[in-house]
Amino acid sequence: MCNPRRVRVTATREIAEVWEQQVRRQIQRTGQAVAEVRIREPLGAMLGTPTLAALATVLAKTPGWERQGDAYQHDLDGGYVRYDPGTRELEIVAVRTAEVTVTAEATATAVGRLTDELREEGEGMYYDDEWGGVTEQDARRSAQQHAAARLDATARIRLNEAHREIDEQRGAEVLAEAEGKADTELSAAVAARSGQLRDEAAERLTAVGIAGRNLFYQALGTAYRDAITAYARSRGADHLHCTEDGGVIDIEFELDVN
Repeated sequence: MCNPRRVRVTATREIAEVWEQQVRRQIQRTGQAVAEVRIREPLGAMLGTPTLAALATVLAKTPGWERQGDAYQHDLDGGYVRYDPGTRELEIVAVRTAEVTVTAEATATAVGRLTDELREEGEGMYYDDEWGGVTEQDARRSAQQHAAARLDATARIRLNEAHREIDEQRGAEVLAEAEGKADTELSAAVAARSGQLRDEAAERLTAVGIAGRNLFYQALGTAYRDAITAYARSRGADHLHCTEDGGVIDIEFELDVN
């Protein structure tokens, strides 16, 4: 076997491509639809100053009632009850919520152009004594094939890069359009779902009202008890006795009115 000989071939190719491609972006938006149905019940003059003071103390100490600004609120299954000492109003609110998800898409057609000259080398090998049956002509043919294959690969890479560059260039614009569509569609979907939830909240209001009134009037009964017993003690009442049975409060005391 003689020394190996190498044949190197340089191949060139011009690329002149023009094409259209779709730039597409998809965006998902999630929001929350909320519907509230409420009724307000003015308690008016039924609450005197001593009872009001006692009620605020009772609500502040009763588990479940939380101070919300100047009012007291108790969360319920499907809503809440709220009492405002300033307005002397009892507010009962049924609340329904639901998650809403929309998907929007935007597309644009972009024109791409790629003009370039590619250059690649290929290599073949043979032996002086044509060992293995490989001649110099065979080696040159092999080198040309290798160069052509490398040109094909390079051309594909350059075209893919060009497509990617166009997608990135137009992508921000298309994404902004998709986001705008998604925001609009989400607003419409939330509004539509909120309308449905409002009907559900209206149906739920009765049950929320029963639970809320029970809680409030329990606290109000305790406030009446505390206000009356405080009055009796301030007047020096004797034999003060207070019992509670089945939600009925019985207060007894003796007061000298002379």
